[in-house]
Amino acid sequence: MSNRFEGKVALVTGGSRGIGAAICRRLAAEGADVVLTYGGSKDKAEAVAEEIRAMGRKSEALHCDASERGATAALIADVAARYGQLDVLVNNAGVYPLTSLAKCSDEVWDQMLAINLTAVFEGLRAAYRVMSPGGSIVTIGSVAGDAAQMPGVGVYSSSKAGVELITRAAGREFGRKGIRANVVQPGPIDTDMNPADGQNADLQKMMVPLGRYGEAEEVAAAVAFLASEDASYINGTTLKACGGMTA
Repeated sequence: MSNRFEGKVALVTGGSRGIGAAICRRLAAEGADVVLTYGGSKDKAEAVAEEIRAMGRKSEALHCDASERGATAALIADVAARYGQLDVLVNNAGVYPLTSLAKCSDEVWDQMLAINLTAVFEGLRAAYRVMSPGGSIVTIGSVAGDAAQMPGVGVYSSSKAGVELITRAAGREFGRKGIRANVVQPGPIDTDMNPADGQNADLQKMMVPLGRYGEAEEVAAAVAFLASEDASYINGTTLKACGGMTA
């Protein structure tokens, strides 16, 4: 594997499990020192950080309640100050509420927007303040941000539509400083949030031309590409890792 991130510092929000953990491992395997955040999975987050340290990289797991206004911004500022730089930010933390529009409570709506969208906004703004030219931001969206493909995802879809647009807007605005911002939109990925043997798995597989769920490592590969200099002229765009689901 290459060392595309040698000498770089990366921060991955929601890096304790699933897609986030796979991204942490991939960036570290390619040379990055990786800081990851967690909400409630401290043991899992510490285990990921220990794996990365075993690779010979620096790593730590930090608690961050992404639903708390200002928490994401404060953490980014702290990491940049302590490490002396922040080269890659991956906005990955998110929640996946399955609820109809009619039955969605105010509490679920507010928490989802706080974590899925407001924390991303804070992350983008804070990263702009601390990143040098050459920095890269990758936000994890979802193909659900393009369409509410099945009942129960409309609330989630609305947050992910906002995630895509605000990150692409950041690419346009931040590009003048030499900072790139892009989006990866996964389709069905086999994680504990949406397992390949879950209640709606067969339906989702039918919607994917490749006929299967994706693996978290496949999303991580897409993120590593966009975060690297191999994608130095890719900015303000969306890469879909969905097996052709939206083709």
